[in-house]
Amino acid sequence: MNRRGIITIILVAFIGACIAAFVMYIQARTPKYKWEPEYSKKSEQPYGLKYFYEMLKDQKKEITSIDGESFDLLDTTKTNSNLIAIDSYIEYDSLNISFLLDYIRRGNKAFISSEEAPTYLLERILSSSVTIYGYDKFSGKTITVNYTSSQLPYPGKIRFQNQYLKAVVSRDWPGYDQSYFNQSIKNQNVVPISYINDTIINCFYISYGKGALIIHSNPILLTNYHLIQKEGFKNTNNLFSYLNNGSIYWSEYQVFQNNNEEGAEKNPLKFLFSHYTLKTAWYVFLFSVFLFIVFRSKREQRIIPVIYKNKNTSIEYAKAIGSLYYQKKSHHNIATELYLIFLSDIRTRYNIATSVKESELIDKISDRAEIKKEVVLDLFKLFSDVKNDVNATSKELIKLYQALENFNHLKK
Repeated sequence: MNRRGIITIILVAFIGACIAAFVMYIQARTPKYKWEPEYSKKSEQPYGLKYFYEMLKDQKKEITSIDGESFDLLDTTKTNSNLIAIDSYIEYDSLNISFLLDYIRRGNKAFISSEEAPTYLLERILSSSVTIYGYDKFSGKTITVNYTSSQLPYPGKIRFQNQYLKAVVSRDWPGYDQSYFNQSIKNQNVVPISYINDTIINCFYISYGKGALIIHSNPILLTNYHLIQKEGFKNTNNLFSYLNNGSIYWSEYQVFQNNNEEGAEKNPLKFLFSHYTLKTAWYVFLFSVFLFIVFRSKREQRIIPVIYKNKNTSIEYAKAIGSLYYQKKSHHNIATELYLIFLSDIRTRYNIATSVKESELIDKISDRAEIKKEVVLDLFKLFSDVKNDVNATSKELIKLYQALENFNHLKK
């Protein structure tokens, strides 16, 4: 192996080792857990819903998962079931709202936990005289959720804090301001269930037909991190006490995976860096591009294109035209073309002007080509007979061709 090959192998091995070391470094620096809301029943992340879903299954109730935009699958013949929908943002179209309201009206309950108020749904339930607002937000590191009803398993105040990695950080806690729940909205069978810091309403209950709609404004309180603590367990059991005893529909809406999903749509890098594998692939790609620029930036000779020999296509052209004339039985046209080619050859080879009288031309050709005059005369006669006869036969054309070949063979 020559020196250049050895250097190439060493360089490739070095680059591979660098990439492997870089990937290991990224993996070591990447946190094991994502401290962002991920409202999925399969998510084991701190702010996922796996433990909440398992608590529902522990109650030994039948659970059916449905698409959050397919409420036509709800069985309206049931009168004691529940629908549970948890996500950062939920918005149903008018058709799905109609199916949902019909489902609630027959004696079922819908529990919707979202950080954005389901305004369109509330507008369909509440009277037109009531103005529907979005959530207000309270900013803070810790909150207390106060349940006022003494009939609940754990009445009173429950304390929560917002954890991010190893620190307690501030966040916005959404909910309705108490002033919104005036007498006009209370007359619509709206009952507050819990308050945050005694200032904003965290959860409320709306009777509709024989059933009810429960709106909860902080789905993060239902996630894994809070449920493994005593406070989260108490909070979830209080909410479960408002549900029916029947089966459960689990709505897989999930338009956005976290609070910042809308920003991720506007900024693709934000989405890319939210996943370890994508982020690692991005860094490896950038590193590979850098290596390509370093080693390929030197000037190189352009590739010399292959230049093929020129081909004489006149013979192929003549064959194609001749075949076309022959198929159409235009023998007189073929004879005309042969005559023109014959004259062109005479002018070129013997320097004879072909515009003179035919008798004079025959004498000159016979003299210059050293061929008997009778041979040239017969050739011209065959040319005249075939090219001037529209109904000339193939036999006559073949005879002319043979005479022309004989002339070419005898000429000097």
